[in-house]
Amino acid sequence: LLPFGTAAWKTNLLACLLGGLTNVLLYINVKRFSGSDAAGLLTAGWCGFSRIFWMWSIQGEVFSFSNFFAALIMYAAWRFGNAEGRPGKFYEAKLGALICGLALTNQHTSVLFIFPTSLWVLFTLWRYELSDMKFLLPVGLRGLLGLTPYLQLPISSFFFNARVTWGDHRLLSDFKKHLLREDYGTFQLMIGDKKSTFKENFTIYLNDTTKELSILMFFLLIVAVVMVCWKGSKKQRELFAVHVSMFATYHLVFCSLANAVKSKGIQLGILERFWLQPNVALGVMAGSALGMLFMKARERKDAFKYAFLVLAIVLVNAQVKRNYEGCNENDNYFFHHVSRNILAHVPEKSVILTSGDFSANILRYYTVGEEYRTDVRVMDLHLMKTSWFNRTLSSNFDDVILPGMYRPGKYQKSPYYNLKDFLDANMPNIPSIFMCLSVPENDKSIVGHYEAWPYGICRKFVKINTPSTPDRFEFLKNIPKWDLDTTPIPDADRYESRSWEYALLDTVMRTYSNPAVCLWNYAATFNATESYEVRMDLHLKAFEMMMENRKYIHDRIESGLLPFNVQKVLTLFEKSVGQQALILYEMETEPEKKNAYEKDVIKHWAIYKKWVAMTEDEPDEMTDMISHVVATKTVAKIKINL
Repeated sequence: LLPFGTAAWKTNLLACLLGGLTNVLLYINVKRFSGSDAAGLLTAGWCGFSRIFWMWSIQGEVFSFSNFFAALIMYAAWRFGNAEGRPGKFYEAKLGALICGLALTNQHTSVLFIFPTSLWVLFTLWRYELSDMKFLLPVGLRGLLGLTPYLQLPISSFFFNARVTWGDHRLLSDFKKHLLREDYGTFQLMIGDKKSTFKENFTIYLNDTTKELSILMFFLLIVAVVMVCWKGSKKQRELFAVHVSMFATYHLVFCSLANAVKSKGIQLGILERFWLQPNVALGVMAGSALGMLFMKARERKDAFKYAFLVLAIVLVNAQVKRNYEGCNENDNYFFHHVSRNILAHVPEKSVILTSGDFSANILRYYTVGEEYRTDVRVMDLHLMKTSWFNRTLSSNFDDVILPGMYRPGKYQKSPYYNLKDFLDANMPNIPSIFMCLSVPENDKSIVGHYEAWPYGICRKFVKINTPSTPDRFEFLKNIPKWDLDTTPIPDADRYESRSWEYALLDTVMRTYSNPAVCLWNYAATFNATESYEVRMDLHLKAFEMMMENRKYIHDRIESGLLPFNVQKVLTLFEKSVGQQALILYEMETEPEKKNAYEKDVIKHWAIYKKWVAMTEDEPDEMTDMISHVVATKTVAKIKINL
């Protein structure tokens, strides 16, 4: 609707607005339940400015929407519970059904709030003699009306040639698959075998929420249960029971079905977003308990009213100060820089293969959303595995040959093809095919036929063992470099390891070691005895390449501001370089060169010893040898097998 700003900016703006409205609804829910303005203000500010709520309210994702609908469903439940008479109950039931329908078009997990609420509403309608079809039918129709945004899917499939879509929604089977999110696993984080238990997931939730919102939230939840049961009115007890059932149903179902998660890294980042909805309920219940305590105190002395407001403002201000630096994204252009960097350096009419949303979306946004480098084709292997990809999206890649339906694996028969088949069919006409920000999923079909050589942030597929295969060293030496002057890279401590930025930073920083590591590994394929000179030459070139690339990140190496995985790669490379220098030291007879190699051994092994503690590397015989060399500043007594 706005005539200015990019699509990304407008999407983020909408997320921010809905995040703000969620905070308003948190305030209203607590105020309506407990009667305390101070408790409402404190709940809205404490939850809204917590890291997890704040971060996901300023990103163009579904979670700001789902938080808004969770709070709105709780508000609708309060309105229904406090509606007077049969006409009031009937009206609020229809309004609530419409809200629930809209919520389901945004996030499937909303059903975990809707289910217990609907049971309560139906029971209440029965008590008020509103359970006849003439009453239930209008309520159900309002719910269906809320689901009408789904009609956009078949309409767009019939009348528009979408450049990005998920499914052929002209078919009922594909529409159902999209509706139930079957490609990702219905009510699961991803499709595949279950790899975590309810206990593991709920323990992660408790630990994370205690850190983000404070353990006092759970204490106040217990206080709320006691106070509502002891002093609460009938309406309060009913409504609070609905709130508890929302919270409990969500965790019982989600923590039982959520799969393939870990308690750290990006997997934790994926999981934590789904704690937001139950934390809306937790915030309302904890805030209501606080409000009831405030109101009890005010009965004794009315001056507490202003004291509690001051306390709420102070605590909210403290929460803002605590999380402002980590949530301040006004200078976060990292994804923008990475996407532009990739697209700017690939040749004309290149094909970029990706695997999964993370790598595909940041590139497709620029080629489709901002029409930058529209000649570059971004193709996601994950989508290419679907039955509908060829029907709906192949027209966007008119000169790309799709020999059937993609299936990773060494051997495939028609109508399926693997990565080797795809490259065989397209490399003659499209020599520039890349894999960016991801790796082919379980597809080893290219082994012995193609290799993926480093090319900036990406890897370029190269057909090997042919007359046209380029010289590996010359190719790796001249690949695009990241321009730190025009597109600065954030420090590793700028983002938490659970964030997408950190995962991307890890990938970007590897570009400084990947070419040298690629050449080093290639050298290792030569026999150490029969092809010693070739192997030594390649090792030396790899070493020189590494030293050349190191100057781009020298300050980060010295300060340790590198992602953990990158730090480990560089650490092990220092160890390998030290080993190489030791080999040359053993082979050399000229004293001057021998002394130079000895200094290299001591230098690189000293760096390795300094870093090894950061990477928690397991000590071994080589580590003991390195400790001796660094301590004695000599390699004279060290002997190795060449």
